[in-house]
Amino acid sequence: MSPDTPILVCGGGPVGLTAALELARRGFSPHVIDNDGEPTLESRALAVNARTLDILEPAGVSERIIAVGNRVNGMSFLNQGRETMRLDLSYVPHRFNFLVTLPQSQTEELLIERLRELGVDVNWHTELNSFTQDESGVHCELSSPSGDLSHHARMLIGADGAHSVVRKSLGLSFDGPSEPNAFSLADVTLAAWPFPFDRAVVHMEPDRVVAFFPISEGHGRFVSSHPDLMNHLPLTAKVSDVVWQSTFKISYRQVPTYQVERVYLAGDAAHIHSPVGGRGMNLGIEDAATLAWLIAEDRTAEYTRLRHRVGKTVLKFTRDQTQQLVRRGPLQTFIQNTLAPLLLKLPVIQRVAVTRLAGLESPHPAWL
Repeated sequence: MSPDTPILVCGGGPVGLTAALELARRGFSPHVIDNDGEPTLESRALAVNARTLDILEPAGVSERIIAVGNRVNGMSFLNQGRETMRLDLSYVPHRFNFLVTLPQSQTEELLIERLRELGVDVNWHTELNSFTQDESGVHCELSSPSGDLSHHARMLIGADGAHSVVRKSLGLSFDGPSEPNAFSLADVTLAAWPFPFDRAVVHMEPDRVVAFFPISEGHGRFVSSHPDLMNHLPLTAKVSDVVWQSTFKISYRQVPTYQVERVYLAGDAAHIHSPVGGRGMNLGIEDAATLAWLIAEDRTAEYTRLRHRVGKTVLKFTRDQTQQLVRRGPLQTFIQNTLAPLLLKLPVIQRVAVTRLAGLESPHPAWL
C-alpha cells in the first residue's frame, strides 16, 4: 500500500495514538479523530511493560516514558500483614527488566508530542457517526464543531474503547462473563507508607485483596476486590489526599474477528479483561503496532490470525489470576499461603512469572 493512502484512526487514546505513530514513522499520513475535547485527565492505565517499551522504542517514545515514569522493580505479597512471597523483576530476561508506572494521561501526552513532531495532530471534538465500505474504501460521516463532514479513507481503525462505535457498527458480538462483585480503586497522596516506591504491594486479607501500585514517591494507586476500598485501606497507609477514585466491573469479552474487510479493531474495542497483570493498555498497543506493520507490509489479511489468539490467551490468564486472588476456598488458600511461596523461591519459576508480567510471553514483534 502506498504511504500516501489515507487511513482514519478512530480513538485518541494510547492504542489509537500508537497506531497513528507507527503508521506515521513508516511514511503514512493517518487522520486521527476523538470525540473528547482533550486527552484524558485521569491516570487510568498505569503500567508500561517491557514489550511496550520494545514497541515504542523505534519511534523514540520509550526513552521519554522511562525518563518521566516510576520504575517498579518487584512486587510483595502480604498475608495478614506478613510478607509470604515476592516477585523480583530482575529475573525478567530482558534489558527492560522493570515496569514503568505512568498515568495514562502522561503516556498520551508523550505519544501526542511525538506525533506532532512527525506532523500529525489529533482532531478532537470529532465524532464518527456512521460509515460504509466498498471496493474503493471506507466512506465515513463525521461531526465536528465546524459541522458535519464526509471523509473517505482506504481503511478505518477502530481504537475507540470498550463501547466502540466502530465495533457496534460492524455488528460484531462482544459477549463474555463478568466478575460478580464490583472492584474499586483510588489514586492517592500518602503522608506515610512503609514500603519503597519501586515496589507494588498486594495485601491478602481473609475477605478481600487490596493492592498498591506506586506512581511516584509519595503517590500511588490502591485497588480492592470490593467496592468499599477507602474503608479498608491497610492500617500502615496514611492518606493525605484522594486524587481520583472509581468503582468498576470486570468482564472478559473478545470479538470473533478483529477485521471486517477494510475496517480493523484494536485494544478495548476488540477485547476487555481484568486489570490483573497490567496487560490492558499494553495488549492494545501490541495490536496497534502489529496492525501498522501489516499495513506497511500489505499483509492486513493476517491481522486477526496474529492477534486474536494472543488476546484469547491474555483473557484466560487474567481471568484465572483474578479468580485465584479473589476466591477464598481451601484450594486457593493452599496455593496462596503454601504452594506459591515455595515455588517462587525457585529462580526458574520467578523467571516464568515475571516474563508474563513483562508481556514477553506473546510473540516477539517481527519488525523489531
